[in-house]
Amino acid sequence: MKNTVKNILMAGAALLLIPTAAPAYEVRSPCPGTVTATTTYSDGSPHKAVDIAPGSCNYWGAETGIVGSVYWTVTIRTTAAICNGNGSGNQNEAKTTLASGWTFRQWHFIKTADSRSRSCDRCQVGNIGGTGHVTGPHAHLQRDKAGTLDTSWYRVSRGDSVTRSTTIGYVN
Repeated sequence: MKNTVKNILMAGAALLLIPTAAPAYEVRSPCPGTVTATTTYSDGSPHKAVDIAPGSCNYWGAETGIVGSVYWTVTIRTTAAICNGNGSGNQNEAKTTLASGWTFRQWHFIKTADSRSRSCDRCQVGNIGGTGHVTGPHAHLQRDKAGTLDTSWYRVSRGDSVTRSTTIGYVN
């Protein structure tokens, strides 16, 4: 009996040492629109992210893509309503660092009263815009870690039509 209890306790302790996988989050489109770029731009140059364009600038409600409450750090580099770019490094950004160590980012939105850091599930962070190095208004979604961009998370293709309920992919 002693050995049975001892073995059960040892097995339970061993289970505590097994690493658990980081939770996977569904990513939905931050706005209705068309996927305009994924792994490459239309000219074939590398992109390694998902761009979704709603067709108009200052489109209401750029929502964070991750379904599930996570902490978003919002960095505002441009306060004007920019629609067609204002230079590399000037994009507004919402980002979260996931338990896996990967960072998920959303760029190019226009600052509104909702552009603030907080924990939320699909919260609005601004309006769709074109801040940073862009040629038009869109939402840019990317997953990166230590300078490496990951393309395995998304399941959409250039030209796809999406709504706010469309699953773009999964991140962890």
